[in-house]
Formats: sequence, structure tokens, C-alpha cells
Amino acid sequence: MEPAFVLHRWPYQDSSLLVELLSAQQGRFRVIAKGAKRPKSKWRSILQPFTPLVVQAKGRGDLLTLSAAEASEPAMNLQGHALYSGFYVNELVQRLTTPHQAIDELFHDYHETLNMLAKTSHVEPVLRRFEWQLLCHLGHGFDWHADDQQQPFLPEQTYHFKPERGFILAAQSSFQNSTAETPLTPYATGEFLMTGADITRIAAFEQLDQRLLNLLKRIMRSALQPYLGDKPLRSRQLFTQFKDKS
Repeated sequence: MEPAFVLHRWPYQDSSLLVELLSAQQGRFRVIAKGAKRPKSKWRSILQPFTPLVVQAKGRGDLLTLSAAEASEPAMNLQGHALYSGFYVNELVQRLTTPHQAIDELFHDYHETLNMLAKTSHVEPVLRRFEWQLLCHLGHGFDWHADDQQQPFLPEQTYHFKPERGFILAAQSSFQNSTAETPLTPYATGEFLMTGADITRIAAFEQLDQRLLNLLKRIMRSALQPYLGDKPLRSRQLFTQFKDKS
């Protein structure tokens, strides 16, 4: 038996479920949970996202058969924004990781992220933290303390961000900053600019105001884009629908 979480599940044949799991030992993998849709199945209620599990699966190849599963803790209480944030975290793991890519630290960070989402009403810093952790675990991290030439950030200098390269000194020598309500200025190529001072403050990740949180969100979205591709995230669409109704 090994600790695991359900990332997603689908109906499978008449009475079973196809379940995608995340574990420390196996990474992301899929199992068939036979009979899990039956009303009296002991798996029916626990094979849900955000429920800490211990599981055992048997078989060969990419699709295994679930042989044992039980909840190790009560389901995490994710509601409202936190619930849709949890769906987003699950979708990131599904889209960015390779099946059977075991990363023990990723499982730990994923579990910790769900715990944090269940305890806070401020989900944005939690999501940005997990996005960064995931990129680092997959070998796509970048330097928050120096530009792409390994030069320390200069507070008044202007930088722009490129995925896989990090922060690049912009052609402009100065940038109107700080007190501006919207300090993100379009760059010639459609990118956005920021000062070295702002990058340094974000890197410290302490008590970021809304302006810096918005900037961090743009940086992380840009960093994730090459690996997510053009297919829209379903969790973002669901969250938009949720906001429209609330």
C-alpha cells in the first residue's frame, strides 16, 4: 500500500471507474477500479479528488488494476475558490508530468498545497508557489536572483521575462515603477516589463501586495505556457463559470 491522491476519474464500462492517481512511488498512473460505481462499493465514496488514500494496484503496462484502497484521512474541505484551485493544481500535474514519473518531493508539495488551500482564503500565493515548485521538479526552474547573464538585478533597471531563459535586461534604461496602479508596460514583442526591485521583492515571497501578485501571476503563466501548449485549461473554464454565477 502506498499514499496516493485521485487526480481525475472517468466512468469505465457499466460498473467500474478509470482513475488517475498521483503517488510518491509511481508518480501519475491510471488504474481500473472494478465495481467502484456500484452503490454498495466501498470505493465509491473514497475515490474522489482531495481525499488522502493508501492504495495498491496490480498488473503490467500503463493501465493497472486497483486491488486495495482506503482513506488514510478525511477528505480535505475545499470549497469555493479553493475547490477550483484544487482542480487547477490537479490539471497542472496531469498536463505537465509524464506517466510513472516518480518525484517524491512533488507528491509532498502537492499534499502540502492541498492542506494550504483548505486553510486559507488567499489562494493566489498558494497557487503561485505550487506552479514554481512543479516547474523546478520538472527541471524548468529559472533564477530569481540574477538575470540570464548571471548579473544581479539592479533595482531601477527594466527586465522582461522569457520562458526557459528567465529575466532579460530590457533595452530601456529606466521604468516608471512602484506607485503606479498598473506598472506593467507592453514590450515591443507583446511581453511585459518589470523592475529589478519588483523581481527582488517577489523572490522574497513575503507579504506581496496585489500589484506584485498580479505580476507574479503573469510571470508564472508565461513560464508554464511552453509546457501547457495551446489547449485551454478546463479548470480555468470551470472557475470562470463559477465566478459568473457567484
